[in-house]
Amino acid sequence: MTSKTAVVSGIKWTSASTMGRRVLGLAANIVFARLLAPADFGLVAMAGVMLGFVDIFKDLGTGAALVREKEARPTLLSSVFWLNCGFGLAMTLLMLALSPLVAAFYQEARVQPVVAVMALSFFLSSLSIVHTSVLTREMAFERLAKVELAASVLSYAIGIGAALLGHGVWSLVYQVIANAALGTLFTWMASRWRPQLVFAWDEIRGITGYSLNLAGYNIFYYFAQNLDNLLIGRFLGSEALGLYDLAYKLMTFPMQAISAVFGRVMLPYYARAQDDLPRFRQAFLRVAGTIAFVTFPMMIGLLAVREHFVFAVFGEAWAQVVPLLAMFAPLAAIRSVLTTTGSIYVATGHTGLQLRWGIASNLIVFAGLAAGLKWGINGVAAGFTLTSLLLLYPNLAIPFRLIGLRVPALLRELAPTIAATALMFALVAGLDLLLAGIGLAARIGHGALLAVLALLGAAAYLAATWLLNRAMLRELLAMAGIRKPAPASLT
Repeated sequence: MTSKTAVVSGIKWTSASTMGRRVLGLAANIVFARLLAPADFGLVAMAGVMLGFVDIFKDLGTGAALVREKEARPTLLSSVFWLNCGFGLAMTLLMLALSPLVAAFYQEARVQPVVAVMALSFFLSSLSIVHTSVLTREMAFERLAKVELAASVLSYAIGIGAALLGHGVWSLVYQVIANAALGTLFTWMASRWRPQLVFAWDEIRGITGYSLNLAGYNIFYYFAQNLDNLLIGRFLGSEALGLYDLAYKLMTFPMQAISAVFGRVMLPYYARAQDDLPRFRQAFLRVAGTIAFVTFPMMIGLLAVREHFVFAVFGEAWAQVVPLLAMFAPLAAIRSVLTTTGSIYVATGHTGLQLRWGIASNLIVFAGLAAGLKWGINGVAAGFTLTSLLLLYPNLAIPFRLIGLRVPALLRELAPTIAATALMFALVAGLDLLLAGIGLAARIGHGALLAVLALLGAAAYLAATWLLNRAMLRELLAMAGIRKPAPASLT
């Protein structure tokens, strides 16, 4: 299989998996929001902040290190497997012991058993890290996609079933545990690799410099992304955190559903192209342009219809999410492209630089979050948004230097998509204001108006794209197999 064929196949299958899981997750959250209270979401979010941080340590960057290694030696794979198992078990036991302290920190006794049970996911997921890395090295994205989709469908079915039976917050916990257990089981079934009873410290030491720098960056990045949840949960309570967490999940949807697809598929490709910078730059710009083509209209469209979306989909109990989306939706569009720069550090082996810049930039984010706390969840969201925009240029320029790319080149790549998205937003927002002014919006309801505006926005974006960004549209149609592809430039 050629590089381009492998990449296109990987993007298709990973897109199917990631988009399928995110759509399932969004649909499940809508169902959960109808069956559960915001405080239930808040309790799981409280536990998630602590558990997500500890989750970083079960891997320590070894998964990415195995993907980047030029030779996957059997002794190295087995050694990393047993290391990850040990860390996973240690993290599970640690969080069981610390769960009372977590409850004391939040001043919320109900979070203690939630943390204790969810901690089991550490050990369960640690059993499949190496298997997933082996499949990724092989670019076996079809098998990975089937594994992930199957685990997601079954685990969400378990969670929703529990919610319908009245299990409250535990339905969310059951879904997390079931997903970890089923994901590990199915990954073992999909991979032919099996660990040997061997452990060599020399093999581990060979990847520690790279993997520990990557893990260190992930720690600081995690804090930057979750300090808002920590502060809100501690000082504003579980209900406020439940509202904020829903808005934040909507913001991260394009990064998790689209950017993550390309990041996962392109990492092994970038690693192979690390000595061919023109090829690296070209591939990166094409990926960034493709991501923006999808995420920009999605999130800017959500900005235009945010009130109708929240009231129609989640209900009036979630009204406070509307002003949060006003800040998070445009930021999500930007971050969907920005997040892909992490692959540059990882593929070129500059995880030390990533760690140093991550520390500096995250301290600025911390300050913004703390400053906004006195204005409640809207203030925290504003602090996060403003610091993210302040750091946008250096977050692009620093990794771009590693491959000889300049920020204006990215802006030129994105310009047609930005223009088409702006035209779409102007039309949808303008029509919404017009309908509200004549009183029609109140008569037809949020659901009907959301459907009308969404269809109008999609049609407007496609029409603007045909005029301003036809080449990108044709390329995506070719990738999807709808039209004959242009000559390949990925080799």
